[in-house]
Amino acid sequence: MHSNSVVFDQIKSFIEIYHHLPRYREIFLTFFKYGFVDLMKFVHLQKLLEIADRQLHPENEELHRKPMAERFRMALEELGPTFVKFGQILSSRRDLFDEPFYNELRKLQDAVPPFPGGEAVKILERELGRSLGEVFKTFDEEAIAAASIAQVHRATLLDGAEVAVKIRRPDITQVIEVDVAILMDVARFVEMHVEELAVLNPVGVAQEFARIIERELDFTNEARNMERFAKQFKGNRWIRVPRVYREFSTESVLTMEYLSGCRMDNPEQLRAQGIDPVLLAERISRLIFQQVFKHGFFHGDPHPGNATVLQPGVLVLYDYGMMGILSIPFRENIANMIVGLVEKDSRVVSRALLGMSEEGYVDDPRLLEGDVEVFAQQYLDCPLKDLKLGFVLNRLLEMLINHKLRMKADFYLGVKALTQVEATGRILHPDLNFVHFGEPYATQVIEGKFDVKQILKNLYSSVGETADFLRTFPMEARDLYERVRSGRYRIPLEHRIDPKGFEPLRSTLNQITNRLAEAVLAAAIMVCSSILILADHSNLWNFLPALGIVGLVIGGSIAFRLIIAIWRSGGM
Repeated sequence: MHSNSVVFDQIKSFIEIYHHLPRYREIFLTFFKYGFVDLMKFVHLQKLLEIADRQLHPENEELHRKPMAERFRMALEELGPTFVKFGQILSSRRDLFDEPFYNELRKLQDAVPPFPGGEAVKILERELGRSLGEVFKTFDEEAIAAASIAQVHRATLLDGAEVAVKIRRPDITQVIEVDVAILMDVARFVEMHVEELAVLNPVGVAQEFARIIERELDFTNEARNMERFAKQFKGNRWIRVPRVYREFSTESVLTMEYLSGCRMDNPEQLRAQGIDPVLLAERISRLIFQQVFKHGFFHGDPHPGNATVLQPGVLVLYDYGMMGILSIPFRENIANMIVGLVEKDSRVVSRALLGMSEEGYVDDPRLLEGDVEVFAQQYLDCPLKDLKLGFVLNRLLEMLINHKLRMKADFYLGVKALTQVEATGRILHPDLNFVHFGEPYATQVIEGKFDVKQILKNLYSSVGETADFLRTFPMEARDLYERVRSGRYRIPLEHRIDPKGFEPLRSTLNQITNRLAEAVLAAAIMVCSSILILADHSNLWNFLPALGIVGLVIGGSIAFRLIIAIWRSGGM
């Protein structure tokens, strides 16, 4: 039954790949157009996609003279919504790219031409199960904003409330499903065949993207995020979250309160509206640190295009599809890291980094401490007010790459959010002391570990976990004993030998086995041949010595070949 299932899955996979061939062809031709001909390392792929040799020659020499990072960004933009969104998400993974690629990916905007208003009306009526007039007093068919996944229309409800209606693009789910499947195929291919890129964990990155894009496609998830975000800032008069109208929202439609004001990064416009840019910069700095340290639930993309400012300086954030979540222990490690960096305590920073990493260890902890100390002297040897946290964190991520430490995905999202807010804050207030506003929140997180209530809570949790362990351990121990005694126990083995899995190990074992077999065979042939030569022969067996000589030649050649192979591999 299992083998039938595997065969069925393989057949299904081949059918899907064949069905996706036109899109594969379009993707590869686009990358070729922008000068990435090296992707066609494998001739059989070119034949499979029916791409002629002439199509691989550059048509635009001027385009190919542009920097590779810029051409990569342009290729993603041309490939459409999925790849634009993929590039935007990659821009938060500072650990995967060098400075030029990182800067280009940050430029990706998903502003695209809107789809027709008539189509938007049809989607609305189908999703809400009512005619337009039964829900809205007015509905502007011309979109006020359009992005890769959805577009927004302004409308008025029957009770007179002004709303913004976010409508998912028609057929975008099917388009993204195909592109995500292709990205997964490419990621697996790269992980197996491109050794220098396998260390970046392409399959893991593609899976992370698939999870994020799936959440963003479901507007009920965004509605929950908005309600949770509004709840955590309830009572704060300097931030406002648009109200969600659940009764007029579905998986494909999100109806929310319409709020519009000044751009967050325009000091002149803010002053004209009587809003002090300096005070606003300080408020948005405090707000991002509250999100990261106090609540652990933060907006993952707070750039100026996703925000507006109402009088007398109230911040409004849009687009809650990409949110980050940080656990309390993770927040404690971030706080320790920042405080340690400011105080230039390399041991505290090193422990915090290891606590946040997926690995949890490095081969040489002292080397890491030494690099952290050099890092602190190099980038933190300046007054606190001049310290740029975003720059420092991005340089820190580069150092982590050298030590092969990978952080939780939300950590990179947090670095991106902090960097965006700090950049905007410095536009509003060039002398902004960004770290100064984060220090109290980081200290509060650290001190919270020693709060009596928190200690009692941790103690209660530990007692409960210990009681559960003592209750279940005898049963599990007996089960383990019975399995071992009966020979039914199998030890699960997880390895980190190579990105290709056990293939290198299997190849090595095969090589050892083959050499051993050749040695035994050569010895056996030479022994048997010697016996034939030295044996007492009658006239009937006169040909045996000649056969023995032939055997000696064959055995000797095998032995000589084996010696040469061992010598070439460095074994002698």
